[in-house]
Amino acid sequence: MPNFDGGHYFLTVLIPVRAGLCSDPRTDATVTSHAQALRGRLAALPTALQTPATEQIGLNSPFARSDRTHFARFAILDDVAFNGRGQRDPIKVALKLSPQPSVTDPVDRLPCPFLIFVVDFDAPDGSDAALRDYLTHLWSVMEPELREILEHTEGHDRIPDAAGFVRLIRACQLETTMPFNDYWQGAPPLSPLPLKKLLLPAILSAAALVLGLVVGMFEDEWLWLALAGLVALPLALWFAYSRVMAAGAQPFPMAPRSDLPSVLKALYLQQHFTRFAIDMQGESPEALHAAFGEFLATHRPEDVAAPTQHRGVVRC
Repeated sequence: MPNFDGGHYFLTVLIPVRAGLCSDPRTDATVTSHAQALRGRLAALPTALQTPATEQIGLNSPFARSDRTHFARFAILDDVAFNGRGQRDPIKVALKLSPQPSVTDPVDRLPCPFLIFVVDFDAPDGSDAALRDYLTHLWSVMEPELREILEHTEGHDRIPDAAGFVRLIRACQLETTMPFNDYWQGAPPLSPLPLKKLLLPAILSAAALVLGLVVGMFEDEWLWLALAGLVALPLALWFAYSRVMAAGAQPFPMAPRSDLPSVLKALYLQQHFTRFAIDMQGESPEALHAAFGEFLATHRPEDVAAPTQHRGVVRC
């Protein structure tokens, strides 16, 4: 299913960047372009705390305020890449059936730079209501940063509140057809398609068509069976095809404990249990049993709320 898979919504947005000039935030004496000012805003946006040293600075990514956001990224797309000239057949060129090598190929260009916004977040489904609920939540936790970024994009003047932000994002959303979701460690529990039942109508229609044609060569009244099979066969094939495509469009079920709080808890337990295993090397069974009981009481594996890894903190 586009945009949604495995209990996660994969949002992709391209927002046009404003043309023209704006005041340079570094000094009142100069001006700059909106694209350049936007680059400055994004460069100054705090990133996730990726090392123990950065955990001490106290400036975490604003997306860490959200308890539903797995991954998020801003980027600026200035223009599309040129993939090179198309291949030409020398024989067709010699026969003047193909453009000559001196004729340039058309090159795609973007009318303006675009702000790319991609985010992967927990959602119950891929509906517009789920997207609207998340965007409203995101606006509530990082409105100042979003305003500073979006003021350099087209439509910024139509964002007085969360509803305006939702309208802008939905207007600039692109369909995500290849989401990245790796929380399933094995094959998800998918129900197999009943192929025999799906193909049975087509087989019966084909049999009726063949039987009607063969017997109809001797008895004309059997031709109605061939006509019925001829009409029913494409309908049966279309029915089987539509069922297969509809099943393929269904999203994967959500992997166990793949929501953000559970993932953070799993990372926390992985780190602390690794240290526990190292510290317990060579201990007696009695000491190991007592220490493991203390480990369970301290770290509470079944409690995803606490203790856990903080959002926006990258540890290994």
